Amino acid sequence: MFSRKKKIGDSTIESGQHYWEVKAQKDCKSYSVGITYKTIGKFDQLGKTNTSWCLHVNNWLQATFAAKHNNKAKALEVAVPDKIGVYCDFDGGQLSFYNSETKQLLHSFKTKFTQPVVPAFMAWCGGITLYTGLQVPSAVRTLQKAENGLSGSSSSLTSNAQ
Repeated sequence: MFSRKKKIGDSTIESGQHYWEVKAQKDCKSYSVGITYKTIGKFDQLGKTNTSWCLHVNNWLQATFAAKHNNKAKALEVAVPDKIGVYCDFDGGQLSFYNSETKQLLHSFKTKFTQPVVPAFMAWCGGITLYTGLQVPSAVRTLQKAENGLSGSSSSLTSNAQ
C-alpha cells in the first residue's frame, strides 16, 4: 500500500512485455498509475513531464479520469474500473491501460523508450494495492496485436492549464 506520495518501482524494465494491476482503496481521493524513467525529479508529478506516462483518477469534488504525458491530458470518457491493468511493451514502445476485469482498452501511448523505465504510482488521501508477477493476459495480447499502436497516442493529448 502507498499513501500520499509518489513511489517508483524497483524493477527496471529494459526489454520485453510486462503486465501488472492496480486497485485503489475506496477512500482514495486521487491517484496515478503508469511508468517513468528513473530520472524523474523527486517533486515531479506523473504525467507532468516528458519522462512519465500515466492514467490519473481524481475523485475530489469533480471526478476526472485522464491519460497524461508531458503536461498534456486526454479526458477518458469511460467509467473508472475497480482495478486497472497496465501493459508495457518496452521493445514495441507501447504502454496500454485496461479494465482488468473486462480487458477493455482504456488508453494507449505509443512512444520510443530511450532508457529503461520503472512502474510508478502516486496516491493522495488513500492508498493503492499493487498486483505483480502476473502473466500478460491472452485477451491483452490479442488486443495489442489488433490495436498495434493505433489508439490514443500522446500526440492526441491537450495541454493542461497549470
